[in-house]
Amino acid sequence: MIDLKQQTIETYERAAREMARKFEGIGTRVDDVERVFGLVGKEHPFVLEIGCGYGREAAEFLLRTDRYIGVDISEEFIRMAREAFPEAKFEVADIETYGFPEGLDAVVAFASLLHSDRDHVANILARAHAALVPGGIFYLSLKEGEYPEEGSIRTDEFGTRTFYFYTPDLIRKFAGTGYEAVYENRQSLRGQDWFTLALRKK
Repeated sequence: MIDLKQQTIETYERAAREMARKFEGIGTRVDDVERVFGLVGKEHPFVLEIGCGYGREAAEFLLRTDRYIGVDISEEFIRMAREAFPEAKFEVADIETYGFPEGLDAVVAFASLLHSDRDHVANILARAHAALVPGGIFYLSLKEGEYPEEGSIRTDEFGTRTFYFYTPDLIRKFAGTGYEAVYENRQSLRGQDWFTLALRKK
């Protein structure tokens, strides 16, 4: 039986530099990063980025804080991030088992939790909640659609990966009463519906 998670990881390891070249042409999420800092509302907040990849958004975070950690499951992506930003802290880690550091002001997951199923996403939200300071922000973007119980296996120019689709309502349900939604946005990018949601720890 194929291990779908391992297959996804192997795709990222093989195609990391190709992906970086493609996404360099798209540009960074400047507006989202600025929104995160606006919602946090303090100088030099402690920020953790889930699925930091090769450090595309790290450049923007590091302009605004010196307390940043980027984590990714791909060793190749982390190698690239460390080369680009030797002053920053990057870790190879599986967010499904990662031990969140305490005192976080923001946890950010740009298009990274889409490889985790609903049980893991709910658990990640709970563990992040415990690590966030009161008023801290969990900011995430995900593909929007009907949740596929077995995952959606897709093959493109980079390789084969498994995706899970969510809705804002489903994420709010997983977040429970410990968070309140403070920002929501929906958009369509290259034929795919996405949503962005910011949750504040009560």
